[in-house]
Amino acid sequence: MMFSKITATGLCAALAFGSLSANALQITDFNSLTEKKIKQSYYFDWNRNGTFRTALFKAFKASNVPVPEWMRQGSGPASPGKLINRGATHYVLLDTCKARECGDNIAFVLFDPATKSLASVAKIDKKTVWVGNPNATVKQILSNASGLR
Repeated sequence: MMFSKITATGLCAALAFGSLSANALQITDFNSLTEKKIKQSYYFDWNRNGTFRTALFKAFKASNVPVPEWMRQGSGPASPGKLINRGATHYVLLDTCKARECGDNIAFVLFDPATKSLASVAKIDKKTVWVGNPNATVKQILSNASGLR
């Protein structure tokens, strides 16, 4: 009886984790991105892309802010991506936070796949930080999305 209960629990866990992996999007070719694919993607999908990660680390380094572990891992809660159009520029807006500490540790990331540039506003350990030297347009988009100033 106990064996079947443990096996059933293990099977449920394996199916749950397997389905998460099976549904993960591979963000590889920025030229083939569609609005539908962006809306089906999450920060953790983008975080597995080398170009995105390079832009993330470059933006944090340029701002003299260490990348939080929860952003490096890309394992925290996230909302679906959003396409933000401003003239001829098409941004991808993503968010993520530190599991069980989202109120004090959350980041909103704006990525331009065409230029491979990235900017972010984040609350890290209750402190608001701007990353990537955002221009006025990018700052406004991030402020509106996050509520951070």
